[in-house]
Amino acid sequence: MSFLALASLTKRYGTLTVVSDVSLEIQKGEFISLLGPSGCGKTTTLQMISGLVEPTSGRIVLDGRDITGLAPEKRGLGIVFQNYALFPHMTTAQNVAFGLEMRGISRGERDKRVAEALDLVQLGRLADRYPRQMSGGQRQRVAIARALVIRPPVLLLDEPLSNLDAKLREEMQFELRRIQQSVGTTTIMVTHDQAEALSISDRVVVMEAGRMTQVDPPYRLYERPATPFISGFVGKMNRLEAIWRADGGLGVALAGGTELPAQAGSARDGAAITLTIRPERILLGKPGEGVVDGRIASRFFLGSYWLFNVDTPAGPLTVSVPNDGQEPAGPHDTVSLRWDAASARQETPPPGAAP
Repeated sequence: MSFLALASLTKRYGTLTVVSDVSLEIQKGEFISLLGPSGCGKTTTLQMISGLVEPTSGRIVLDGRDITGLAPEKRGLGIVFQNYALFPHMTTAQNVAFGLEMRGISRGERDKRVAEALDLVQLGRLADRYPRQMSGGQRQRVAIARALVIRPPVLLLDEPLSNLDAKLREEMQFELRRIQQSVGTTTIMVTHDQAEALSISDRVVVMEAGRMTQVDPPYRLYERPATPFISGFVGKMNRLEAIWRADGGLGVALAGGTELPAQAGSARDGAAITLTIRPERILLGKPGEGVVDGRIASRFFLGSYWLFNVDTPAGPLTVSVPNDGQEPAGPHDTVSLRWDAASARQETPPPGAAP
């Protein structure tokens, strides 16, 4: 039995449907990310769980109890907002203690739990500082401590890392996961950053136009995207238009007659398909050594890897190559590209598409 269940959750504003028929079962202790572009309904879904937005229809059940009609303060959930919402006139310890005071917790118990929460986020030495005296990462930790100190059954995170710079953001996403695993709190995070969602979640819920389009562990989501939208939104993806040749499922023929290795799909012989392959699955080599030759149009150095845009008879391809310390081929150089058949797959057509 699930710990938190969303059943056909829907939110409409007049004739506009923002969230449509969202059903999801979450186990106790899971870390779930709601991932999608702006306007996809992920924040509204989180707000319905928190009680800040009333659903038009559907139910929210927490540990066997229907909480759909309860006010936010009656749900007992921990919430970390995008801007952290700390009280500027209160110290770190006072901010963290605020929720306990509102619940009438005794002073001695309050001090004990605040100290434990600050130790958890490694801010015990900053208990007397004010938010203005702290960095963005430190303020975020205070907000997490304040949400966790009430010992909520569920922690809700609304784009908690979006205000941090790139380096701190990467550090804090792993710190966030450490904190969540140490307390075991069921956590739901809203994010538009696919790298963030993939790196720290148990499962990722991809939302598009108010609907859930795929719910899977990060690895499966990346390797087996359910729709063309997901394959492009989650990581980089190459797409090649081709004709399927069902001669043993060994490849596809391009307009020029070039055959490319590909995993056997469900298309009939002679059908037009879209072949998908991740940039990191393509190997760069000397001309004539691969399955297709091409000319490098541009390259970009990204520290741990190089990113190439290569023009080929099959169409433009993006190739990711690990940095081995040597300068690779440059613009206008001719190279060969090759990949294993298992790395190239027929793209799953969108729902309702003609077979």
